[in-house]
Amino acid sequence: MISKENKLLIRRYLYAMINMYGIIPLRHAYHIFSHQNPLLNIDEDDFWEFTMLDQSDQDYNVAGERELLVEERGEDEDEEFYLYGDWVLMDLPQDFKRIKELQHNRLYYVPEKDEFLRRENEWYYERTTATEEYRQYLKDSNPGLSDDRLEEAFFEALTQLHSVSYGKTVEETINAVPRSLRLIGFTVTDEQEDELRDLLRRMLDGTRQEALRGKMYKYHKLPTTLEIIETEGLTPENISRIHSGKIDAMELVPQIELKQPDLAQQLATIYQQ
Repeated sequence: MISKENKLLIRRYLYAMINMYGIIPLRHAYHIFSHQNPLLNIDEDDFWEFTMLDQSDQDYNVAGERELLVEERGEDEDEEFYLYGDWVLMDLPQDFKRIKELQHNRLYYVPEKDEFLRRENEWYYERTTATEEYRQYLKDSNPGLSDDRLEEAFFEALTQLHSVSYGKTVEETINAVPRSLRLIGFTVTDEQEDELRDLLRRMLDGTRQEALRGKMYKYHKLPTTLEIIETEGLTPENISRIHSGKIDAMELVPQIELKQPDLAQQLATIYQQ
């Protein structure tokens, strides 16, 4: 039996996961929750039962892959069930196929608990020098901008940047922002685009949104075996790049494989668990 307090906590995690990943297999959702809350001892079957029943009163959904692909086929006991939001998969099956393809062979980034739960708010962002410079850019390029219109333009860019977490490339995302700003009536001259792109790239880096591309699937404490493998086979620079989401661990496997094939296989296995 899950307590009322723990049910609320599970909901917070589910919304944070949707905002971070777009879609995620429910079994992974449970693993993330249980690893960050081991003392709660919530059984996986209870987690599934609560989530499946609770969705009828919430803005999140759980559905099998057959349903999301709009396919007619027999029951499969190994079918994957996904957590998602209506605002993520608005056009089935196209949106599901697109995000799943973008996430293929990528690993989920899992920040520490406090930061993870901040993502419960879909408009959460970290206030940085770049975000404030972007606000100033909007004021300078659109004189007389009201506070409401400023916020509209700010969050339009933030929405586009957040799509990186669903698997879009950085270039796709950055290219979409000037177009979307023009569509809603803001001035972005050709001369200003380079400055805007630079600001957007810095916003991605500063808010660590780039790390949310599903590039890594690690818990807030690394397993000892993984620490050993990293220490033996990876440079500190590459470890940092993996953990920040700047590079896939899988991209390093071919390099390591030449000298340490066993270590490369272990690394690939752990990062794909």
